[in-house]
Amino acid sequence: MAKPNNDLASRNRVLSTQRALIVFSLSAAVLTLLRLHYGAVQLHILSDRLPWFELMHGFTALGDGAFALIIALWLFLKRSNRSIWLVFLLGFSLASLLPQLGKLIWSDAPRPQAVIEGLRFSKLFDPAYYRSFPSGHSSLGAFFALFLAYRKPQWVWIYLVFGVMVGLSRIILHYHWTQDVMAGWAIGLGAAWFAERILGNKFENNGTT
Repeated sequence: MAKPNNDLASRNRVLSTQRALIVFSLSAAVLTLLRLHYGAVQLHILSDRLPWFELMHGFTALGDGAFALIIALWLFLKRSNRSIWLVFLLGFSLASLLPQLGKLIWSDAPRPQAVIEGLRFSKLFDPAYYRSFPSGHSSLGAFFALFLAYRKPQWVWIYLVFGVMVGLSRIILHYHWTQDVMAGWAIGLGAAWFAERILGNKFENNGTT
């Protein structure tokens, strides 16, 4: 029987994890520098001038719980085994529920729209003015990105870029602050890695870390 950490699939899994950490860490570092340079409020005022405001709704939708149904349909059509389904369900549950727990703990954390007057407002997605921390969409976007990267490592960069864009869209649409998004990214990546580590079948074709 092949050792689980020596096959090609397992090495791909390790590489996907490392690349995810690099991409999301660099993105978080850039956001931190921008926030330090401009300040939290001014950063949102500046991002309000970006021309692709409405386009951000498309990226935000990739971090919505409804996108999980598309992934579930894909898993069903490819006849995924029980292990993959368990990984998906556990990871999705953690990435969904942990941000909601955080919102209950920090229930008075205001969103940018509640603090800064005059920002563009989108009625397509209309969140509450409070319970900003952490970002649930960013969490799910990061989880989906790493979960899919584990399944299709050859597309890892595409998944990771889209995962980052989900978080950035939450800032550009003024639904979250930078710290909300970065916390969401950490939760989502942790959920994907933890579910894969705990429930992933080490001897299936996909391997595990």
